[in-house]
Amino acid sequence: MRTLKVIVGGEGNVGKTSLIRKYAKGKFSEARNITLGIDITTQEFSVDGETIRLAIWDIEGQAGNRPNFYIGAQAGMLVYDVTEPASLQALTEWHARCVRYAPDAPLIIVGNKIDLGLVFPPTWGRVLARHLGSPHGFLSAKTGENVTQAFSLLAEAAYRHARASHR
Repeated sequence: MRTLKVIVGGEGNVGKTSLIRKYAKGKFSEARNITLGIDITTQEFSVDGETIRLAIWDIEGQAGNRPNFYIGAQAGMLVYDVTEPASLQALTEWHARCVRYAPDAPLIIVGNKIDLGLVFPPTWGRVLARHLGSPHGFLSAKTGENVTQAFSLLAEAAYRHARASHR
């Protein structure tokens, strides 16, 4: 079975770990657990009748500038908190790192914690994503809204990228 590396990045406390846990285990916890360095979760999925293992690299928000976390990634999800405008602004630096260390990997931008309501206009995230050439979506690790769809999009992007780079 083929394993594809995907990264989930963004500032601390935007809900990266909660999103991954909700997707992989169907669970949500209010407890705040700080990821130290990197945490890798694997999840199997099927694309075009082929079963693939997704290695989801959860990058610590405070340690985002470690090149080896990005190298070899087939795709990435950049996460911001819809209640914290600075977390959206910080994605420009996260995006720059992804482009630097995993230049061809497709990226998707997601606004998490939609269940809490947006503190700033929803167009901000969409405009940034459009500017960066990435799809954008809103989701909630707490309610599960759009979480599976976002990870399916990420998995399909990684699969397509891996196939294209092996030609």
